[in-house]
Amino acid sequence: MRCETKQASLFRGLIFAMLAGAFSTFVSVIVKQIKNLHPGQLALYRFIAIFVMSMPGTAQTGQNPLGPPEFRFFLMVRGVFGGLAFFLNFIAFRYLSLGEASVIIFSSPVVVTIFARVFFKEPCSIFQSISVILTVVGIVFTTKFPTRFNEAPIAYSSEKIYGLLAAIFSLFCISAIQLITRKIRNVRQSIMTFNFGWVGLLEIALLTAVFGNFKWQLCGIQSIYILLLALFSFSGETIVVMALQCEYAGPVSTVRAAADISLAFVWQIVVFHDVPDSYGIIGATLVSVSIFLIGLGKWLTSLEGKIFSCGKFI
Repeated sequence: MRCETKQASLFRGLIFAMLAGAFSTFVSVIVKQIKNLHPGQLALYRFIAIFVMSMPGTAQTGQNPLGPPEFRFFLMVRGVFGGLAFFLNFIAFRYLSLGEASVIIFSSPVVVTIFARVFFKEPCSIFQSISVILTVVGIVFTTKFPTRFNEAPIAYSSEKIYGLLAAIFSLFCISAIQLITRKIRNVRQSIMTFNFGWVGLLEIALLTAVFGNFKWQLCGIQSIYILLLALFSFSGETIVVMALQCEYAGPVSTVRAAADISLAFVWQIVVFHDVPDSYGIIGATLVSVSIFLIGLGKWLTSLEGKIFSCGKFI
């Protein structure tokens, strides 16, 4: 009975991670569609939704909404990284194609796996070094850096550079969020989400006031987009916390990234009619192979440990 429970937890965590990736791509499409509002303002809507929708569940726990005293610092830091990550994330999706931004931002499994091994002593596979190299090379191709050595290199606009820098820094922030979530996984999911919401809300309001500007959204379909953005944001944040409470950070970030990158290219072609060039395809392929290797190694290692643990109860 205990073995079946552990195996169910494994697959439940990975299914949650896949759903979180799907919700993330829906949000990125909406951000790409709403061009008249600053990305920071759209990120603010995301955190308002997370904060408000998490309040009923937090109240039902009967616990201090700030969380257990020993985890409050980590909850605050997680919220700070979250606010910065999605401020930069939305900027990247505004100024880059969906595929380019997703390949860079969701290379996080490599970063997560390395630091999960260093800080949490999670199992690590022989695929790690190969995956790191493939990811770095994949990002280089995605940013079209090889064209700098051609006779007619591609010129980078200021917006393109802005988007690339935002995506790279967002990558590290998202990796930090996943690692902290794994560390404090025993905290109730609603309390995690509540603290993530109010800290990120305050941070993004300040960042948008300093680096952007606030405007009223247009009437009609844009209001529906904003409501969907809020709903998908809360759903995605809730589901990824549930995934990390069930499974190791490495496999969760791997499956989520795989779902996000693959769907991002689908939406890029179908919705925005933007066919990726050869550099984008090579970069996405290399990163996807890297993610697959990381996921395979982490999954086999964690599965082996759980089966061994199950054997003690048979």
